[in-house]
Formats: sequence, C-alpha cells, structure tokens
Amino acid sequence: MKKIKEYDILKIMAIILVVLSHSAYYKISSNYGGMDYQQYLNSHSAFTLYKILGKFMEIIYYFHMPLFMAISGVFFSIQIKKDRWNKIEKLLTSKFKRLILPFFVFTLLYSLPLKYISNYYNGVSFWRAITGQFLLLGNSHLWYLYALFIIFIISFYCLRRDTSIFVYLSLYIIHVLSFLIHITLVSAPLQFLFWFSMGFLFESKRRKYNIFLENHKWISLLFFVLFIFLVVLNFLFKSDFKVLSRFFVDLLAILGSLICYNISYFLSNKTKILDSKLLNLILINGLGIYIFSDTLNYFILSISYFVSDRFMFTSFGIIIIFLIRFVFTLFLGLVFTLLFKKVFPKYSWLVN
Repeated sequence: MKKIKEYDILKIMAIILVVLSHSAYYKISSNYGGMDYQQYLNSHSAFTLYKILGKFMEIIYYFHMPLFMAISGVFFSIQIKKDRWNKIEKLLTSKFKRLILPFFVFTLLYSLPLKYISNYYNGVSFWRAITGQFLLLGNSHLWYLYALFIIFIISFYCLRRDTSIFVYLSLYIIHVLSFLIHITLVSAPLQFLFWFSMGFLFESKRRKYNIFLENHKWISLLFFVLFIFLVVLNFLFKSDFKVLSRFFVDLLAILGSLICYNISYFLSNKTKILDSKLLNLILINGLGIYIFSDTLNYFILSISYFVSDRFMFTSFGIIIIFLIRFVFTLFLGLVFTLLFKKVFPKYSWLVN
C-alpha cells in the first residue's frame, strides 16, 4: 500500500493524543476495580490545578477516539477500493487474529497482573476482576480492540464504494441511540461505528479536500475558533442541557479531527517530519503502544504514592507526575512493544 504522508502523521498524532489523555487522572471507579488518589488532594490550589488539567484532558477526549476510529475507517476504505475484503470469512479471520486475540492475550497476561500489582483490585475477587475486564464491565482501555472488530464486521455489509448518504445518516442515528444502552459490549461498537464511517467517507473525498485546503488555508483557523467556541458552550450548558451537549460533543469530534488532519497535511508538505526515527517507531508500533501504555498509569501512581504520599498531591507534584506518566507510558509502551517483537518474533502480529 502506497504511503499517504498526511495519514502517517495523523496516526502518530492520534497515538500521542491517546497516551496524553490517559496521563492526568487520579481516580478510576467501577464495581469491578479502581483507584482513588483524588481523595487526598486537600490543598485548594492543588485541587484547582488538577481540575484545570482534567478539563484539558476532557477536551482531548472529545475527539481523540473518534479520530482513532476514523483513521481505521480511512484504511478500510482504501482496502475496499482494492477489493481486499471480498469475502467475510477473510475479514473475520484477519481481524480476529489482529484484534480479538490481542484483546484476550494482553488482558489476561498484561493488564490484569499489572493492575493487581498496582492495587487496582483491592477488595475485588479474582473472578470478578476477570469478568469486569473481558465483558468490559469495569475499566479497560482494550475495549477499543473488541469494538473495532465488531465495527469491521458491520462495515463489511454497510460501507461500500457507493454508500448512500442515507446509510451515513442511519449510522448517526444509531450512534446517538447507543448512549441509551448501558452495556459496553453493545454500546461501544454502535457508538464508534459512525466515526469509522466518517473516516471511510473522508478518504473518498480526501484529494478534493486537500485542494480545498491549499486554496483556503484560513479554514484551519476558522475550525480552531469554532472548536474553542463550542468547548466554551459545552462547558456552560452540559449540566442542564444534556441532549444539546451531546450534539456539541459530536461537532467537537468532527472539528477536532479535521484540525488534526489539517495540521498533518501541512506538516506533510512543509517538513520532513517523517524522517524522524523516533516518530517512525511510534508510527510502526502504534498498536503496541496503545496496548501497553495505559495500564502503566496505575503502576506509576501506586509507586509514586508508595515513595511519597505527599508530593503527588501538591501543585508541583501534579504537574511532574503528569509529565512522568506521559513520557514513561509513551516510551515504555514503545520499548515493551519492541521487546515483545524481539522475544516473540513469531507472535509479533499481536502488536502490529
């Protein structure tokens, strides 16, 4: 497959955004495990800083996973054009191997043990912990692999070269209704199928959009201003107008994703950013970084609390721990991926 530079840069950006957005929380709560360091934030200034940092992460959350799903839709569109998936059996075999097997393997052999070491499962039985992870009843970042597998199956039947606009409208209605479903195994694929389809649609219009960007460079600034405006509106109205907030968040997902694409496109034309060995390593090992990075946050927090039960709750400590988590989870995720490929070369496809 011929490399499309703007997509490569966009993938790198999406990976970094996901890792960044997972680097600030002090609290995860569920009936199947969790941790709460937020309760120890007794200083008003520290708590305020923590909340401000949380708001920035919330803004990234508006669009980082829709962007991730859209990128998958982009490459599905390219593959459909090349008739790669002409039989459902071929798609099922490939995606089960690339998505479902990693979901089971790394949930059982990586996420669960590391969460236990990090005191994530205090007071939670072993079987309840397993149930929560595999049935997505608790907190698991690997929900993405399962959801994407289901999305590929549905997309095989509803996304084709000549997909009608009514199909996309139907997928958006399904997306909206999915928020009424409180079973993640069902709601996650239905919620993110729409963003996958948006990536699929975008690829068919990409060349025209690139020409439009070249001729109207100011549009990126307009998107950014609209994005900030909608962020402010959503912060003001989300508590009292939940339906309106849902619409704002969807618009923010579109605008945020387009802003990231625009940046990627201009970088691909104006710089040699892809000559960086580090960025190429992140690009090639993106799935592995996603798999290994998030669970490291629990471990880093538990170690930080063990070393000093005060520092991480100061304003300065919050910033330092945030930076440590971002840098360490990104680069340790990369190192673990490279080590896995080195030690288990026959199974490198699990993290590719």
